[in-house]
Amino acid sequence: MKRWMAMLVVAMVMAPVGARADEASKQAKVKELFAVMHVDHSLDRMRSAMAQQVQATAKNAPGTEQMTPEKTKIQQEFVDNSMKVVDQNFSWAVLEPAFLKLYSDAYSEQDLDGILAFYKSPPGQAMLTKAPELSSGVMEIVHSRMGGFQPKMQSLQELYIKAMAPPAAQ
Repeated sequence: MKRWMAMLVVAMVMAPVGARADEASKQAKVKELFAVMHVDHSLDRMRSAMAQQVQATAKNAPGTEQMTPEKTKIQQEFVDNSMKVVDQNFSWAVLEPAFLKLYSDAYSEQDLDGILAFYKSPPGQAMLTKAPELSSGVMEIVHSRMGGFQPKMQSLQELYIKAMAPPAAQ
């Protein structure tokens, strides 16, 4: 009985150690996946796009037609403060823990091994390299379809709302 209890205690103590080791291994693979996927570069591109949007907002704001040194200073402070907010919320240092948890929860270690093998392969690297260009192309296709889509959807919505209205309202 004592031997059985001792084995049970050892098993209970060792189980969390094994689980932590498995989790550490899994998280290391997720981090490797992030490196192979160049997630940091994707975030850099996102930050650049946000910076361009902030600059455009600053330049197109009312009152920018006649810039004075004081307005230029206010404009620059707006840009600097806006980018600080972006960096505080979207930097890799801020996002990595949440991404790490998301990917660790979503994929098994075996899944990660397969995904890593693919992304490290020439076709996987080609996919990663071409993904931003393809995403832009997809967005162009979607935007080109919106012109004809929106009026049709609006018309359908109006007909539906009219059909659903109580008889007194018609």
